[in-house]
Amino acid sequence: MSNLVLLLVCFFVGVFARRTKALPADSHRPVNAWVMYVSLPALVFRSIHGVSIDGALLLSSATLWLVFLVPAALALLLVRRGSSRENLGALALCAGLSNTAFVGLPLIEAIAGKEALGPAAVVDQLGSFLALFLFAMPFATHLSPSRRERGEGRGEGPFWLKLLKTPAMIALALAVLFTNAEVPVSVSEVLSRLADMLSPLALASIGWQLDLSALSGNGKKIAAGLTWKLFLAPAMVLGLMLLFRGTLGLTEKVVVAQAAMAPMVTAGVVAADNKLAPGLAAAMIAVGVPLSLVTVPLWWHGMSLL
Repeated sequence: MSNLVLLLVCFFVGVFARRTKALPADSHRPVNAWVMYVSLPALVFRSIHGVSIDGALLLSSATLWLVFLVPAALALLLVRRGSSRENLGALALCAGLSNTAFVGLPLIEAIAGKEALGPAAVVDQLGSFLALFLFAMPFATHLSPSRRERGEGRGEGPFWLKLLKTPAMIALALAVLFTNAEVPVSVSEVLSRLADMLSPLALASIGWQLDLSALSGNGKKIAAGLTWKLFLAPAMVLGLMLLFRGTLGLTEKVVVAQAAMAPMVTAGVVAADNKLAPGLAAAMIAVGVPLSLVTVPLWWHGMSLL
């Protein structure tokens, strides 16, 4: 419970700092950079090193691809029928991609303990993270109204190159490559301290970036997107876990919880970069993040009753 209270405190510290203008307007940028380039890779390496990554875990992680592919397929179908590609693109991106790093890892630690961070980190990298690069970015480029201005089809090379050069992905590769190597105690302690900074910094940054001004006029769209993201998508994943695994162990619960997380912050960046209703994307993130701090623990405790 104390960890969950810490997350809430850090989140509202970020909100308070922005509302009072206590810090410069772009203060979240160096915080985000530290989280993505230092704390997250340290957490990924510390959590995955020595963890057995079997086919079952890989298959479970891939169920998060469906969380994006279902709304993406529906969006493409509706676009063909004449609906707004900008709104549908933003909805699919934010409703289909889970914030399994900034919100997911700290929240999983808060409700399940540090022993859940191993599978959570693998699910983050192989589930939502791969879905972002393999599916979401090409999807956004395809729907972008300005793709012809940038040149039709930039190819898959940049996506793969960016994926391979991401610090967290490099940390994942190193953790798997040296899984049987013993890490010196001093290195392990440094990694642990760097990784422990992720939770307070990430939640404070999200609170800082919270913008409620985009809510006007988007109520029904936000409700539809978050109904899938916070309720229907985890229900689908839970059904798949019960159908194919037959039981809910720690890994299965982590996968369902990650599916239930708030919209990925990066999804809003991708939507804005491709001119896909950035205001709608920002509003979904603004509403989804605080709501998920309530709904995800409810999902977790509900699964404990099954």
